[in-house]
Amino acid sequence: MSDEKNLPSTEVKIYEEVLKAVAVVDDKQEIHIPVSTVFGKGALAEMNSFGGRSLAENAQMVDQAFKNTNELQNIWNRSHSQWDWKHINLSYHGDMKNVRQIAAEMSRKKMALDEAKWRQVKNEIALKKLEEKLADGNLDYWKEIDVKLQIAQKQEGIAQGMMYIEGAMKDVLALNELYEEMKEKFDGFTEADFEKEESKSHLKRSVVQCIRDVRQQGSITKGEQEYLEQIGVNPTKMQARIRQFVAEEESAADWSTTSLHTFVAGVVDELIDVLQVDRVRMELMGFNPDHKDYITYDKEVAKLQTLEYKEGEE
Repeated sequence: MSDEKNLPSTEVKIYEEVLKAVAVVDDKQEIHIPVSTVFGKGALAEMNSFGGRSLAENAQMVDQAFKNTNELQNIWNRSHSQWDWKHINLSYHGDMKNVRQIAAEMSRKKMALDEAKWRQVKNEIALKKLEEKLADGNLDYWKEIDVKLQIAQKQEGIAQGMMYIEGAMKDVLALNELYEEMKEKFDGFTEADFEKEESKSHLKRSVVQCIRDVRQQGSITKGEQEYLEQIGVNPTKMQARIRQFVAEEESAADWSTTSLHTFVAGVVDELIDVLQVDRVRMELMGFNPDHKDYITYDKEVAKLQTLEYKEGEE
């Protein structure tokens, strides 16, 4: 490093304290600059702070608090718990809607991890450039300090970012497990199958929402009436059927949602499979009720597969 005799004299050089903190870390993936390294040094250190303590003292207490609670981040570093996925996020009564939700969530996670992946590549390149610049040995004192601090900042950013990357990875693996479990309901379906199931999926959602309306206020709201009509169902008839179900539900001894699922599935099968109200509405509107196969993806997905190991294969 260049001769410092002509440099301004400072009681404490914060930048050098930071570099010292970096130097003692063996694993750069674990690098973290304590708050007290910055706020507990230099001109700010003796500043009066809360609790009758100096800023330096409070900064040390904050570092200890972070250290004490850091282990929690390994649990709550993701969007949703496995329970959340099963009970909240994938709560459609239509099974294919749940699979569609898995696809949407996986797409978002993939985009996030792809962004993190390329950001990591760029950070690695930026670090290499900075390290090469530092290795040249042609930098003056302040430029060398600047480069070292840039390296430290990038290293800490990479280390902290790994927590969120691992959280996204947990979500991806949890969603994949749920997808495998959902396959048991299908053992393969195509986009055409999904199109055929749409009437039931939407009607199941509407019926559940209508039940909540009736529970709350005794009648179906205007919005849900419109939704039923769009599917092809008479809202007045549905309201009467739901009122009967809610009365029976209230007097039943069962605290589970079994009767709800049974009722929804039964009324939807009757309206779509038997009465075909969705097809009647399409014909009234002048549309062909059948989907067009030529604009659908015909390869089966969600297939159950049994993998057998063969000698000589990986």
